[in-house]
Amino acid sequence: MEAAELAELIRERTKSGELLASADLEAAIADRHIPVSGGATEPPDIPALIREAMISHPDIQMIPDDSGGAWYFSEQSMTVAYARLQLLKGRGPLGMMAEVIREHSRVYPRPVPLALFRCAPFSLSDDDIALCLKEMTGLLPYRDIAHLTTSIGNLYAYSTDHLEPGHAAMLAEWADVGQVENP
Repeated sequence: MEAAELAELIRERTKSGELLASADLEAAIADRHIPVSGGATEPPDIPALIREAMISHPDIQMIPDDSGGAWYFSEQSMTVAYARLQLLKGRGPLGMMAEVIREHSRVYPRPVPLALFRCAPFSLSDDDIALCLKEMTGLLPYRDIAHLTTSIGNLYAYSTDHLEPGHAAMLAEWADVGQVENP
């Protein structure tokens, strides 16, 4: 198997909604004795084969995780944003929620309606969401995560590192009530 087959392996996993960890990719290469181009019979230079697959097949992408590991996917079946969400899910619901809330506060900037976490790809229950909010309140790594309730009773969360409380409240109120009332 060469770079094209390696790319196909990554595409197959991506179609099922999975990322392929570098360790899994290395194991697959070793199991199949995938030769580097030219049909070499010596042990494969795994980093070279992965680079070759990524260069020859531009849809094959790598996304790093926080520990320095690499995860691979195909953009034919998965966007970079979805791949990042898949990595965040590996942190558990607490870490995933916190990072999504921080990103929305930093990038967009806006608070996140907590109902978002009920939907796919998060698929958290109301109990899970409530438990995560409660846990965040008492844990130092999540001290920047705050939440508020709009005038119609919907919960939103934001990062105080990126949004001031008053601004977050105004944005949440506009998203939840103002836009609907002012078409």
